Amino acid sequence: MKKGNRETRRRAPLWDLLCSVRLSISLLILLALTSIVGTLIKQNAPTMEYIQHFGPGLYRFLNFLGLFDMYHSWWFRGILALLAVNIFSCSSSRFPRIWSKITRPRGEIDKVQIANLPYTKHLKRSLSPKEVTEKVSSITRGIFGRPLVSETTEAIVIFAERGRMSRLGVYITHLSILIILLGALIGSLFGFKGFVNILEGETVDRIFTRQRHGTTPKPLGFMVRCDDFRITYYDMKTQERLVREYISTLTFLEDGKEVMKREVRVNHPLTFNGLRFYQSSYGGIPEITVGVESKNQGENFSLVAHEGEKVEIPESKAFFQILKFHPQIHNFGEGVAMVLFQPTAVPQRFWLLKARPKLVDGYQFTLKGVMEREYTGLQVAKDPGVWVVWVGCIILVWGLMVAFFFSHQRMWILIPRGKGTILVSGTTNKNRMAFERRFQKTISALEREV
Repeated sequence: MKKGNRETRRRAPLWDLLCSVRLSISLLILLALTSIVGTLIKQNAPTMEYIQHFGPGLYRFLNFLGLFDMYHSWWFRGILALLAVNIFSCSSSRFPRIWSKITRPRGEIDKVQIANLPYTKHLKRSLSPKEVTEKVSSITRGIFGRPLVSETTEAIVIFAERGRMSRLGVYITHLSILIILLGALIGSLFGFKGFVNILEGETVDRIFTRQRHGTTPKPLGFMVRCDDFRITYYDMKTQERLVREYISTLTFLEDGKEVMKREVRVNHPLTFNGLRFYQSSYGGIPEITVGVESKNQGENFSLVAHEGEKVEIPESKAFFQILKFHPQIHNFGEGVAMVLFQPTAVPQRFWLLKARPKLVDGYQFTLKGVMEREYTGLQVAKDPGVWVVWVGCIILVWGLMVAFFFSHQRMWILIPRGKGTILVSGTTNKNRMAFERRFQKTISALEREV
């Protein structure tokens, strides 16, 4: 027995912490702050976009914290789970007391307690106790609902109430929050968010999801083609053009057949096969044409390459890679950073400017032209917990209405069997102004009738 008491004492501080309203407030503030961070830092964007924006060092630190896919991070799930435990603990510790008030015998209270209620009024009577009882029952039935009449040797007690179940409004709200948190956890554990960039006219069958170590391709099970991408600008007289809207026309294909064709624009996503497609970004990919002439063989080739792509030089074992395209290099115009790879030589890195050929290890390179192809950036999301969240939101609205617009109002009317005044008393757990109006309405009706 003593051992059990020691265990109870050891567990009490932890239970008090879990039942603490301060913990609830702290977790809600923490969720709000992390949500602000998740708004400021773009989520589930391509890795190179983060590196270009933050730099390699800060990128590695923020990626370690999981801030680029915050809502699927272990610590965000932990906050949601701890908040759910906290809300459940708070409710379970207080619910028995409220439930006892709801389920205890109706009107069970003695005369002294009735006389000490917040609202009391003594009324004179001119009718017999039986007649008064009939009048009072009729009046309270219209204002409070069907009354409960009980008799003692000294008096007749009429009890009326309304909104008994309104005491559960807080717990309905707590239940709705738990359901919303459950939906959020389901979405975090079993859903995903990914991204894909599609060149105009091209088709993809996979997206890329963020992981701690980088991005991972994820097959869609169908194909998406970007038929058209267009940008509209605000009609302004300034030199700077401000983007008004950008829209993608997408075609979805299954087994090579077109199934659906829709437009997707900012804040107007579309849904296909349980996945939601959001218009999130756009950009251009330079398509670079490089002329290569072999001084040893006299061959001349025009090759097309993109940034990061390795291109083999025909009829040789050499290949080159475009590292980066720059539209302006020290006022010399367009240029690219390149690397030449040969089997028996050290890789040669060099800059190639437009209209300025470059001779490197027996190959003469010429930047012939650059054509930029526009692409649409799509964010693709699957959230199996969204319907659970919607159910929780509906219950939340219901719980808030019960909690704020309804109250448990009770009234006792003591009619003495002999001579004496009628005692009218009442109480409410909240919304006193509404109860005062109903109480005064009852008093006015009783003064006229009895």
